[in-house]
Amino acid sequence: LFRSIRLIDKVTNGSRIEINETGTALYYQPGLLYGGSVDHDCNPHRGIGYYLESMICLAPFMKNPLKIVLRGVTNNQMDPSVDVLKATAIPLLKKFGIDGEHFEIKIVRRGMPPGGGGEVVFSCPVRKVLRPIQLTEPGKIKRIRGVAYSVRVSPQIANRMVESAKRILITFIPDIYIYTDHLKGARSEEH
Repeated sequence: LFRSIRLIDKVTNGSRIEINETGTALYYQPGLLYGGSVDHDCNPHRGIGYYLESMICLAPFMKNPLKIVLRGVTNNQMDPSVDVLKATAIPLLKKFGIDGEHFEIKIVRRGMPPGGGGEVVFSCPVRKVLRPIQLTEPGKIKRIRGVAYSVRVSPQIANRMVESAKRILITFIPDIYIYTDHLKGARSEEH
């Protein structure tokens, strides 16, 4: 909780945060959403997605474009993964008129529990007004895309995951592409 408050404090100007001596009460008075370039080390017990969710909601309304580097765990059981936010939140926000070459979530490297070590860059332009949308039609599933990632194991593990998933999914739809992301060697020792 404290690291997420610290992150919001980094992207605002004039916020007032008070925590009582026992740590059981919090007073937060928001300041101006300022934006800019920010680096933040996330708590390794929470996924980067936990922090990224709030930044995705606030970023379009900041005074300056936001570019934030988040370091920590990219995929865990508790929080939405960075891949899920990249595949869902970014296309949805583009429907609202938030787009451009500087609107992206980029996974620089993955980080797994318990140590983390992952790095994600989120950048978003400023939009004062959002375009209204109506999402009333559910649509049809036309294709399936995915990622199978592995860290500190044989790359064959991710390949086997892809083949198993394809074998099951091909019965529903023929257009399936799942790529692999494997971290090995000296870079994985840091995590």
